[in-house]
Parts: sequence; structure tokens; C-alpha cells
Amino acid sequence: IELRMTWWGGDARHELTNQALDRFEEQNEGITVIRDFGGFDGYLDKVTTQYAGGNSPDVIQLYNEVLVEFAGRGQVYDLNEAVDAGTISLDGWPDDLVATNTIDGALSALPFGLSTHGFIFDEDASAELGVEVPGEGFTWDELADYGAEIRSSSGGATAGVTDLSHSYQVFEVWAKQNGEEFLTADGIGFEEDTLIDFWSYWADMRDSGAATPPDVSTEYLGTPYDAVIAGVSTSTFLFVNQYQGVQDSMPNALALTRMPSEGDNPGQYLRTAMNLIVSSQTENPEAAAKLVDFLLNDEEANAILGIDRGVPANGAVVDAATGTVDEVMGRAMTIIESVRASGSPAPVPAPIGSGTVNTIFSEFAQQVQFGQLSIEEAAAQFLSQAASELG
Repeated sequence: IELRMTWWGGDARHELTNQALDRFEEQNEGITVIRDFGGFDGYLDKVTTQYAGGNSPDVIQLYNEVLVEFAGRGQVYDLNEAVDAGTISLDGWPDDLVATNTIDGALSALPFGLSTHGFIFDEDASAELGVEVPGEGFTWDELADYGAEIRSSSGGATAGVTDLSHSYQVFEVWAKQNGEEFLTADGIGFEEDTLIDFWSYWADMRDSGAATPPDVSTEYLGTPYDAVIAGVSTSTFLFVNQYQGVQDSMPNALALTRMPSEGDNPGQYLRTAMNLIVSSQTENPEAAAKLVDFLLNDEEANAILGIDRGVPANGAVVDAATGTVDEVMGRAMTIIESVRASGSPAPVPAPIGSGTVNTIFSEFAQQVQFGQLSIEEAAAQFLSQAASELG
């Protein structure tokens, strides 16, 4: 049997995943796994094209924002069949995570690692400028003060924070902290004023110099932490499973905290970093399900994979995955456990059209950044287009 698996990631992820797949082949004589991996850019287009040609991979690493779309097109194999057959075990799995990935009664995916939001600060650069890094429990206002101090102390050379007004993932936390949701199963889950307040906050940050200017921010849209690595800003948002890689990319020490204003009404939640699905086009669903079960539930596999994709959803293999965690990733684990203890509930699977909504959120934010639209105009037009995309 020949299976094909596809995923995105950096070189370290490719190496670890290949090691785990080698071990799977050793344990499952007669099954060969063809590996199809690369970067994130163009990944979804590639998979979509493969589906259109009737040649999709058997096992696919996917992300939450497009899961409902794939399931709605009948492109996802119902993993309940593999669970009922005993090929996939859900022992050790939290019920809410299984429910989150169940669409119209079908178990459409299983999480390939859990993560959560985080905020990093360049401790060394801040200390050199004589600016104190905000402590755990800091607020959005305190972040603004920190950013302005960095800009002032650096003589205008460095921003205190990367402009994050384009990030729907940051806005999602903001909305939850205001008792709302970015997206629900029915569509938009927040009031227009909430978005206006969010974009106004970042406009004030740009005006004060606390945040990066538009021409700089555009260079770091997909990877805001690269601005910190480059020394353009001293703080930004990331997902905590990315923390190790960012810290390894620079000599300065990076503090890691929860998002601003998490104290009274948390907005962070344990999110699926990415999913594993089995394609409905597979000719070998049992073997494909066996591979999914190995990657998610096998202790040896998780000892190899570690937490590059986040913490395993199966609590029974967390110790195996974190057995070699060093001090740096220990900080990420601390944030994850903090959110597990006092976080917000995970949102429902994003509705069809949400991928486009995420894109136009960024596009309208950039028009505000460059002064092409007022905040009020952009918010109204975004909500109108989002409603159209979400039906």
C-alpha cells in the first residue's frame, strides 16, 4: 500500500515528521508513505488543485479556517468510521476537542497539536533602552505606553510593537475579551463598534510611534515576529509553539507572556494549531487512518515529533512529547497550561467563506493603515463584504 501525506512547515518540522514516518513504515510492513511537504505559501492552492484533479494526498495537514469548506465539499473522510472499527483510538482525548472537529455529525479531522496565543518582548533591547518590559497581566494601555517609550528612548529608530491591526487572530482575542466572537457558526459574532475600537487602538499606536508604520508593517504581515528578529520592533504576537524557533533565530533573550488584558476576561483559548484529515478520495482509508492514529496517539511518534506543532491533544502522550523540553519551550508550556486553567472556550469550526473573510480583514486594515479609508468606512465595508462571503 502506498500512502501520500502532505504538510507545510520549516526544515526542522520536515526532519521530525520524516523520522516519525520512517518509524511508522518500520512498524507497518507493506505500507509506504510518500512525503509531500514544503512551505505555507501556496499550500492551500496546491491541495485544492490536487483535489480538483482527483489526486489528493491520502493524509493532509490542514488548518481550522478551511476545515468546514473541505467538509462541505465532501472532501473529508469521516474518521468516526475508523474510530468505530478500532483503527483510531480516542482514549485520552477531551470530548470538546472531538466535538469541535465534528461537522454535521462527521468527525472531519483531529488536532495535530494544540497551541495558544502569546506575546514576546525583546528583553535585551528593552533593557539597553532603559524601558521595563510589561509583566504578566499587563493591559492594552500598558502595551501602548511601553511601545511609545521604546520609540522615544531609541530616538525614533525602533518601534515598541509590530502593528497588528491586520491580524484577525489578534482581533479574535480582542473580541472574546469583550464578550463576543470573531466568527460563529452563523457568521460575524461581534459588533461594529468593537472592530472600530480595535482599529482605532492601532491607529493611535501608529500616531504615537509605538507601532511600526505601514510601509514597514507590510513586510511582516504573515510573520510579525520577523520584525522583532530584525530589530525593527521589540514586541509582537505569535503562537507559543513558534517561540522556540524565534528565540533560536536571535541572540537576545525574549520574554513570553499571555496576550494583553487577559486578567479579567480572557480571550485566549487552546486552539488547534493544525489538523490531520483523511481525504475522501483515498483508496486506502484503513491504512490512512492507521497513519493518523500513529501520529496522534503513539508515544514513540510523539517523542519524535515533540511539540513543534503544539502540545498533543491526547493527554496520554503529552509526557512523551514534552520529555526533552528545554527551558525555552518550558515557558511556552507554562502559557499553554495557564490558558488551559483560565482561558476562553474554543470557537466553533469557522463557517464556509471564513478563509476569504480572514483575507479581506487584513486588506481593509491595510487600507486604514495607508489612509485610503477611514476606520468607520473600512469597518462598515468589511462587515458588508464578510456577510456576503459567509452567506
